[in-house]
Amino acid sequence: AVALLLLLATPVGLLAALALLTRPRAARIPLKGRHVFITGGSSGIGLAMATAAAREGARVSILARNLARLEEARAAIQRDSGRDDVGVHAADVRDAGAVARALQEAGPVDVLVCNHGVFVPQELEGQDVDEIKWMVDINLMGSFHLIKAALPAMKARTRETRLPGSIAIMSSQAGQVDTRRPSPAMQLRCSM
Repeated sequence: AVALLLLLATPVGLLAALALLTRPRAARIPLKGRHVFITGGSSGIGLAMATAAAREGARVSILARNLARLEEARAAIQRDSGRDDVGVHAADVRDAGAVARALQEAGPVDVLVCNHGVFVPQELEGQDVDEIKWMVDINLMGSFHLIKAALPAMKARTRETRLPGSIAIMSSQAGQVDTRRPSPAMQLRCSM
C-alpha cells in the first residue's frame, strides 16, 4: 500500500508542479515613459486605450484614416490626460508603405496595439468576394503591415531599455457567440 502511494505521489506531484509553473499569468507591461502606438485610435476602444495609456504617463501615438477625427481624438486625449505629446498619423493599414512611414515618423514603439478592424455581418452566399478581400486586407494584412514595420525598432528599443515590448492584436468577442449561421466576416474578425 505504501509503495503504491509513493508510486502515485511522484507523478501527481510532478503534474501539480508543472501546472503551477506553466499556468497563464497576466502580463503587466509598464507604460510610464514608454511609447504606445494604437491603431483605430480616433474613436471607441482605441481612443479609450490611448487616453488610459496617456494617463499612465505613456507617450501615445494614434493611427486612423481620417485626419480630422484624429485631431479631435488628440484634443480629447490631451484634455483628459494633461499630456501634450500625442502623435497622430493618418494612414490606411492596407497600405504597407503608409504604415511604415507613420511608424517611422512616430519613432520607436514600446507597445503596439493593432486595434483596427471591420466587420460586415452577412452570410457567405450574400457576400461579394471583393467585400471579403476588403475585410482580409484590413483585419489580417493590416496587422501584418504594422507588426512588420514596427518590429525591428521595437526589438532594438527593448535591447536598449531592457524593458519588455508588447504587441496586442485586438479581436471581437463575436466569435464566442453561439450563432447558427456564422459569416466569413465574423470568422475573420474573430480569428485575429
